[in-house]
Amino acid sequence: MKRSYLRACAWSGPVCAFLWIIGLLFFARFIPPPSPQESAPEIATFFAGNAVGIRWGMVLLLIGGVLYLPWVAVIAVQMKRIEGRQSPLTYVQFGLGTLFVLLFVLAAIFWQTAAYRPLEDVVFTQRFNDMGWFMFLSPVPIVTVQGLALSLVVLGDRSERLFPRWFGWFNLWAQLVFLPGTVIPLFKAGPVTWNGAIGLWIPAVAFTVWMCLVTWALLRAVAVPDADADADADVEVGAGEDASSAFGAMA
Repeated sequence: MKRSYLRACAWSGPVCAFLWIIGLLFFARFIPPPSPQESAPEIATFFAGNAVGIRWGMVLLLIGGVLYLPWVAVIAVQMKRIEGRQSPLTYVQFGLGTLFVLLFVLAAIFWQTAAYRPLEDVVFTQRFNDMGWFMFLSPVPIVTVQGLALSLVVLGDRSERLFPRWFGWFNLWAQLVFLPGTVIPLFKAGPVTWNGAIGLWIPAVAFTVWMCLVTWALLRAVAVPDADADADADVEVGAGEDASSAFGAMA
């Protein structure tokens, strides 16, 4: 496989995060998010006041969500290089990463629906806003198990040929930081809400740092030649030299 494709897939992660930030912050103006305590008319007014911006922001969120998949795919490729032919953790990581893309797509669609006719039924607008934030932040166990699979593969590789051992421990720590998002639907006030420090801000910062560090580790791993490919190349070169020698002797 061409390394240029692998590098492009690795860089799709930061591009994905960049599009999320642009879409949520500058277009939709969802940062900071509206409070869960706001009434249905207040939420509907918020969506009506920036309906076009929210819809464009969700387009960027959709595109960014799809770009998460190539990033997950290149992680799987590097994990499989460590696990070999029997690679269950590679498929766990890739499968959950694929599911995570679907959840981001659904969150964007819920918010687009809320912004489409925000004032016709303010209760529905509020409910779709709730569903969007729950879909966006609550399915943390998906990312946690995805990251756990990567950590187990990295920590199980004693050679540290592709990933340094400390990267496995950092990756494991990041998953623990994300976990509080699981209980966001249980609270309407306090730090564990979709606009709280524990529910949003700390995990958001950790997720950004995590994506950047994983991308760095992927680019580092992609640059490491594949041992099997090198061995095959050596065999082919040796066979070619032997054939040349034999032909020379016959001549």
